[in-house]
Amino acid sequence: MDKLLITNVICSSIYTSYVFAAQIIIYPLLHQRWYAEHQERSFKAYILFIITELVSSIFLAVDSNDMIAPLVLLLLSYIPIVIIFRYETKFMSHIINEDFDWFRRYGILRCVLCFVRWAYLYIYLLIT
Repeated sequence: MDKLLITNVICSSIYTSYVFAAQIIIYPLLHQRWYAEHQERSFKAYILFIITELVSSIFLAVDSNDMIAPLVLLLLSYIPIVIIFRYETKFMSHIINEDFDWFRRYGILRCVLCFVRWAYLYIYLLIT
């Protein structure tokens, strides 16, 4: 369980840092012509960590009841991810202030979910 937990914390740290960087730095600074390229590169760069984090979370949840909450948080954080990636192409072609506001709200929700999950895992790792 220790190796799985460490793997999960590392993947969660990488993905959480990406979520914050994308929300705070990348999206506000990107010009319209780079959105598609950013989306493709982000998907390729982080899909391995997302899959590893999901698989290790499932194994941890099966092994320990304490790890069910992080699995639920991870699954909840996937909802804004799917919505953001699904509508990011629409957002790229129609940059409208109202669209950007809800796009940003989903990003902030994703940041909060990922951070709470990361903090839970990190504190659990320190305690055990």
